[in-house]
Amino acid sequence: MWHIVRTKKDTHCPLADGGISVQQTFTFAIATLGCKVNQYDSWQLARALRAKGFRQVPFGAPADVIIVNSCTVTHVAEAKSRKLVARARRLAPHGIVVLTGCAAELMERQGVSLPQVDLLAGNTAKPDLPDRILALLRERGQQVASSLPDPTPYAQPLLDEPDDETHERARAFLKVQEGCDKFCTFCVIPFTRGQPRSKPIEQVSEEAAELVNDLGFREIVLTGVCLTLWGREWGLRLTDLLRRLHDLDGLMRLRLSSLDPRDLDEEFARCCAELPKVCRHFHISLQAGDDALLKAMGRGHDRAYFRSLVATFRRYMPDAAFTTDVMVGFPGETEEQFANTVAFVREIGFMHLHVFRFSPRPGTIAATLRPTVPAEVAEGRAAQLIAIGKELWAQFARQFLGTERTVLVETCRPIGDALLPEGFELSGLTDNYLRVRWTSDRPIPIGTLVSVRLVRLHEQGFVVGEAG
Repeated sequence: MWHIVRTKKDTHCPLADGGISVQQTFTFAIATLGCKVNQYDSWQLARALRAKGFRQVPFGAPADVIIVNSCTVTHVAEAKSRKLVARARRLAPHGIVVLTGCAAELMERQGVSLPQVDLLAGNTAKPDLPDRILALLRERGQQVASSLPDPTPYAQPLLDEPDDETHERARAFLKVQEGCDKFCTFCVIPFTRGQPRSKPIEQVSEEAAELVNDLGFREIVLTGVCLTLWGREWGLRLTDLLRRLHDLDGLMRLRLSSLDPRDLDEEFARCCAELPKVCRHFHISLQAGDDALLKAMGRGHDRAYFRSLVATFRRYMPDAAFTTDVMVGFPGETEEQFANTVAFVREIGFMHLHVFRFSPRPGTIAATLRPTVPAEVAEGRAAQLIAIGKELWAQFARQFLGTERTVLVETCRPIGDALLPEGFELSGLTDNYLRVRWTSDRPIPIGTLVSVRLVRLHEQGFVVGEAG
């Protein structure tokens, strides 16, 4: 793409007379798979490329550079990553295709390459990617124009997650931690993300202030590969970071991504209860509801510990929502063990289940375990848990019907004619993770906290509300 710019006057160059010149602007697109850490990484990468003069376009549009930020947590995720690489090459037959993220990290370790990929860069090489892309363009005799204002304020949503209508100006991810040393027997992440390391508290505070004060976000989601390990190397805990960020003026909500139960205790629950900006929504990873399976997975806790932990949180925050991950088809999982998991998720009363099938990952202990569970059995168990998850969501949401909850406005769309709308349809999340939709006779700015009365449940998995 070409654009016209006004050049600075230069007495040493008669062509640079303060007139206009034509320069080429290179475009880039990013496809992001996997976790919220990857989404944060994609956003940072996009910002760096825009600062170097690139213009971002949506993935699927023709682009000079296409980046696939990959995932390898399951074989399905890795297959999606490979398919996206192939699609990227079709979209940009003469462009630059970059594969980064966990799948790239694993491929580098295994000495594997893909013919469609021009640049293969694992997670540790992400900070250098903009310079490497520029260097490759220069090798091809191409030059990027100087930086231009880019209207794209945030990265595209994750490609393998359903669109939850989150508006990019309402919620931002902030990665504060990298790496994991838990080494659950099924998990490849410690091999692809490395040892735990935390972002310094002052740097986190500065980034949060930028997100809130400069970019206008009202909710920040703290994320990390193992978020609960933040600060360990300095004798700090995640609670120390929560207290620091809670004092940030302009920040309305502080939400936490996935939490490891082994690092949580009563002090953590009490801290969250004392900080009103911390959302009453806790995603605490379970994986299985059977003690023998938990031991085989190397989870480091049993059902009694998890049960007690949730009870402690509920004692401090009775209206809190709990979501979790559940794996089915782990090697050797019996019908009785699966029944234990079903009973346990019902007992805990999770409001959402992220269900996935076991996938043998290279280098993990679980990949060598036998007997394996037939695929059709694992699929049946997954379907059963997904159905139960829907029941549990309705059970949780129903208890709040007739009450008023504070909702962060994420979308506001005109009803009918955009020029002469009949009203406006709004959507947002409560602090305890209920998706609410309601109408208003006037537009409400994105990022506004409003009181909404919860009226009824919708079959599509949200709550219908009325303006309070």
